[in-house]
Amino acid sequence: MRVTKIIIMLFIPAIMLLAGCKLIEEPIAIDLSPQPQPVLVADHGDESIERRFTDPEDEATDVVRSALMWSQRYEELSAKTEKLREQNNARFLENIDLKRKLSELQAELDRTKTELGEANAFLQEMQLELTKWKADVLGFRDEIRNAQAAQLHALTKILRILGAEPIEPTEPESQTRQPANK
Repeated sequence: MRVTKIIIMLFIPAIMLLAGCKLIEEPIAIDLSPQPQPVLVADHGDESIERRFTDPEDEATDVVRSALMWSQRYEELSAKTEKLREQNNARFLENIDLKRKLSELQAELDRTKTELGEANAFLQEMQLELTKWKADVLGFRDEIRNAQAAQLHALTKILRILGAEPIEPTEPESQTRQPANK
């Protein structure tokens, strides 16, 4: 329906121009819209309509009351807005402070990580040195035992040469004692 209206409105002037007609001085009103249905007003005893015509003084007081109510609401909302602005500013300053603390703590964390890495490398090096030292000490003990055994063997030879009587070797004391819990 709408498309046909548009086509008609464009087609008529185009035909008039092609036919050589002069433009009309006065516009022609084409009303293609549907006619509105008449509104039937039922008498329901609407008090607001009656009041409008009967109490002009009450209207003035209602307007004043309404203006006072709106000004009061405006004051309340202005106070709320100011409070929210203050909270926003406080949060903004707190956020800046937290960002500053975060950057400080991040720098400290990075420093601590490097120190911890150095300490870890140092502990690993010390562990290797300790293991090497243990091996050296245990090896040295075995060397000392072997040297002492060689000295005892040489001493027994010397004592035999000098004429000492050989003593039968006795079991070491640790082997003769039996644990009581066996």
